[in-house]
Amino acid sequence: MAFTPTAKQIEQFKKLPKSQQQLLAKQYGIDISTLNTAGNNKNTQQQETNAVPLPTEPEQSYLSENEKRFKPEVKKLKPFASELFKSDTFTSSHSGSVSVPQDYVLGVGDQLKISFFGQQNLEELVEVDGEGSITLSELGPINVTGMRYDSFKKLLQDKVSKELIGTSVYVSIGSLKKIRVLVVGEVEKPGSYALSALSNITHSLYASGGLTDIGSYRNIQLKRKGEVIRKLDLYDLLLNGDNADDVPLRAGDTVFVPSLKKQVTLEGAVRREAIFEVKQDESLAELLSMSGGMLASAYKDFISISRFTGGVKKVLEVQQGAFDSTQLQDGDAIKVATAATHYDNEVTLIGAVVRPGKYAWKPGMTVGELFNNSLHSVLPQADTGYGLVVSGGRFNDISMAQFNLIEQLTPNTDSDTKIELSKGDKVYVFSRFQYLEEEKQALRALDLTAEELEQQEKTRLWHLYESELYKAFVDTDAISKFNKIDKIDKIDKIDQTDKQQESEEQNAWSFMLKEQEAVANGKVPSPFSRISLLEPVIRKLQNQATPSNPLQVVTIQGHVKYPGNYPIAQNYTVKDAVEAAGGLLESAYLGTAELTKFSSKESMIVEHRSFELAQELQQPSIKIDSKDAINVLSVPKWMDENQITIKGEVKFPGSYTIKRGETLNSVLERAGGVTEFASVSGAVFTREEIKKQEELQLNRLTENLQREIASKSLQPSSESIAYSEVKQLLNDLSSIEAQGRLVINLPNILQGKQSLVLQDGDTLYIPQKRDSISVIGEVNYPASHLFEPGLTITEYLERSGGIKELADDESIYVIKANGAVYIPKGSWFAVNHEEKLNAGDTIVVPLNSNYMDNLTLWSTSTQIIYQLGVAAAAINNI
Repeated sequence: MAFTPTAKQIEQFKKLPKSQQQLLAKQYGIDISTLNTAGNNKNTQQQETNAVPLPTEPEQSYLSENEKRFKPEVKKLKPFASELFKSDTFTSSHSGSVSVPQDYVLGVGDQLKISFFGQQNLEELVEVDGEGSITLSELGPINVTGMRYDSFKKLLQDKVSKELIGTSVYVSIGSLKKIRVLVVGEVEKPGSYALSALSNITHSLYASGGLTDIGSYRNIQLKRKGEVIRKLDLYDLLLNGDNADDVPLRAGDTVFVPSLKKQVTLEGAVRREAIFEVKQDESLAELLSMSGGMLASAYKDFISISRFTGGVKKVLEVQQGAFDSTQLQDGDAIKVATAATHYDNEVTLIGAVVRPGKYAWKPGMTVGELFNNSLHSVLPQADTGYGLVVSGGRFNDISMAQFNLIEQLTPNTDSDTKIELSKGDKVYVFSRFQYLEEEKQALRALDLTAEELEQQEKTRLWHLYESELYKAFVDTDAISKFNKIDKIDKIDKIDQTDKQQESEEQNAWSFMLKEQEAVANGKVPSPFSRISLLEPVIRKLQNQATPSNPLQVVTIQGHVKYPGNYPIAQNYTVKDAVEAAGGLLESAYLGTAELTKFSSKESMIVEHRSFELAQELQQPSIKIDSKDAINVLSVPKWMDENQITIKGEVKFPGSYTIKRGETLNSVLERAGGVTEFASVSGAVFTREEIKKQEELQLNRLTENLQREIASKSLQPSSESIAYSEVKQLLNDLSSIEAQGRLVINLPNILQGKQSLVLQDGDTLYIPQKRDSISVIGEVNYPASHLFEPGLTITEYLERSGGIKELADDESIYVIKANGAVYIPKGSWFAVNHEEKLNAGDTIVVPLNSNYMDNLTLWSTSTQIIYQLGVAAAAINNI
């Protein structure tokens, strides 16, 4: 019964992409052209829709580009030689320019071109008549039926030499006769065909459209007067170029194509996969020869044959020595398997090396020998202090051996220190840099040769190629957008349980989270960094961990170059862990360090112990066990070189190095104090920590405002949201730059009434004295006006043309020159302020949020934009 869509289903169907419409129409047998008529008919549900034939165009033609990429391809084998008669290059036509063989037999319908020259010059075009004769004006009739072409030429030359003395003759074929041939059997269009007299068996097959699916390519018969005079095997013609049996046809011949008797399927690691027709006595070896032989990657010890025997299907395994004696049966499915792809005698070199890849293993081979005992085999960014040999991993658990590359390459290194490699080992060499950008900057500063620069560029382009190749296959931009939307939708759904689970995941023994955090912060890990190369190794260690074989990973944190999680090698010590982490930072405390050990018997036991780090690095004695954690402490009261910047109206502006606990007043004294032109009350102080907080708040506010707008747009309301205003606000929020301003009272600080302790990255901007007041927001003419003492807010608003209709006159506020905000006395939410206007202040007239359909975040957003804008303007004017 045909599928009958409802009116609602039709409307939904019309909204789908064209490719999906055609796929659904094909699945349910629906004619798309009838849907418009059916959609307008009120009685659609009572009508029956007749199924139509499936689309004649191939499925790939109406699939979209993405659907073509992702749709699984099903390999379908074709009969060997089935494309022979479908090729446009194969033709049965013969032009007059085709050379006629000398043994060609003349017959009725042939045209001869005879030229006389010498005593007589004459050219005649004659045709063999129904009596088998030709008639020449100078010689009369000549019978040529059954005569060979070369014999006729000799006969005519003799006759001319005797009867036309002094005249010579030249003979050529004008056009060939047509012969009628019957082509029957398993051909596409059996029947009688008029072919050229030079046609052979294959020409007749082409004229009939080729063979059917069950036609035999191995036993094509030419019958003449009821007897089979020749059998043609097309496989001999195609595989060996043997056309001896492709003989010329004669009038009245019959070409018969019988049904095939035996057919087998051959697929797998052979050069030509196909469905082959085999003869009665042909063997498996001969079939392999037809396919062009097995590939180099084929498993040649035995071949599997699926065969129907006694009504059931069985699998036979034919050993290599029995290929010649194994006879094939109809319906056999032969599969040539691929040999194992793993290497049997290799070691793999991975990471920051000139020639990564697989190398031949030799007994007794060491790490130094793998590098030819030379540092020329590593890239300039290689970390020679930390390398890793990973053994096992195919079917066995992996184990580690940590090495120092310099020690391994030094000839006089103790033999016990040199690491001997085994078959299948993987040798990792890491970069000295965790992130790609810092690695690039460091390499630019190196004095590299042209060859080294070329090698660096090749490495960079290769990783870029891999990245772009992945992006070409998967639309990563679309996925990123989806993840961002999905993240916004799920913000309010994270409960306390989710947060606890997230916290547990962050403590997982993997570099994965560090990599995700780096990417989120805009940092791309170097391809040879510890982050990139160790992640799969640690995953493998996680997978093989059991109660009897605990996770062999150590965590080192604190003041080391690359804190994180590292595999534990044999006889692992604190010194090894420090070397794995890239060594100590300058701020590391060499006195006491902390070691935390975890042991689980009936319950998890955590033990903390302290040790002398310097002594342990000189004489390693502490053995590291599963999941141990090392914490390298900082030198007490250690402080990196912290700097702040003072700009504007001070005697000596610039950057100043500060000590811990130093105050702003102290640094201003070092800067020579403020000038007589300084607007002390309008100073702008910014802090990096506050700037980061503002950026997070702006992002959160933008997301919340987008969500609120989307929610309002879905609710029925008599008032509509002003789309242009909303769009402008969102654009302003997304483009505004956080300033990180901290509102300070610089006059009180200078007088010693207040104190501000400085942090690294702080900046103080002291502008010149100002003589204007700005009016912004919902006024008719936003502008700056010359400050006049005693003028009120109302008077300044009148000078800006008054407030607009959409202004919220109850929420007017003033942003003071130092960034503080105060509400004038008289507002419905104000506190009492007697503060007067001063030069450098900004009067803000906000928009009445009621006009925005009660968007609760509107006023908050506009207020933030105004305040950050005022701070940015103050900074830019310095």
